[in-house]
Amino acid sequence: MKATILSPHIDDAAFGLTLTISKLIENNIPVQLINCFTKTKWTGVFVSKDIEVVSALRKQEDVAFNQYLGSAIQVTNLELLDAPLRNNYIHQFHPFNETELELIEQLKNHLLQQADGLLFCPLALGNHIDHVLCLEAIIQLYPKIKVVFFEDLPYANRITLDEINSHVNNLAKRLDVKLDSFISGLDKCTVDKNHAVHLYKSQVDEAICAEIMAHQNTLNGERLWGKTDHLDLLKTILN
Repeated sequence: MKATILSPHIDDAAFGLTLTISKLIENNIPVQLINCFTKTKWTGVFVSKDIEVVSALRKQEDVAFNQYLGSAIQVTNLELLDAPLRNNYIHQFHPFNETELELIEQLKNHLLQQADGLLFCPLALGNHIDHVLCLEAIIQLYPKIKVVFFEDLPYANRITLDEINSHVNNLAKRLDVKLDSFISGLDKCTVDKNHAVHLYKSQVDEAICAEIMAHQNTLNGERLWGKTDHLDLLKTILN
């Protein structure tokens, strides 16, 4: 058993899956993290507008996260341009353009070559175009891969449960499956997610950290979505 995590940006995996990743590692499951759109000048708090400076800093923050988890994660950075560097929008309000269709194909090809075991993919709550591209690649590959979906943070904390359920139902229709939920809980968890989130200093302030932790505290963990047999596989590993 192996786990592959598809993270649109450096930080998305940590924000959505720190507890789950830590438990996978504690159960001796090899974890591969694929960070997709890693060329960037985006910061949540101002650091620099230089692409090389910001991209390098964000990778250093990801190294710190990995070290916090015992340096057990195999990390691959795809070095794709993030949305602000590609265009003048970050949310999807129209069909994919030619560049985005090419990016979806690149993601699919990489996943077919590199992804192994159970794959974790963001739901694209919040409609950030980079998250949507990752999700679309998975939708087009399904059912060639075993996949579990995680909730994008802090976006998931900004919408209602009804809106999350509606989003999941629409995804289930596209996949032609029933998607159930599972809480990867705080029990048997030895890491502090609040500490992990704060390692991404260029991306978060106290308000964003508070949103992420509020979502965890509401759920008493991290909510995942998937087919029953894929969730059962995950439960067997985590429990």
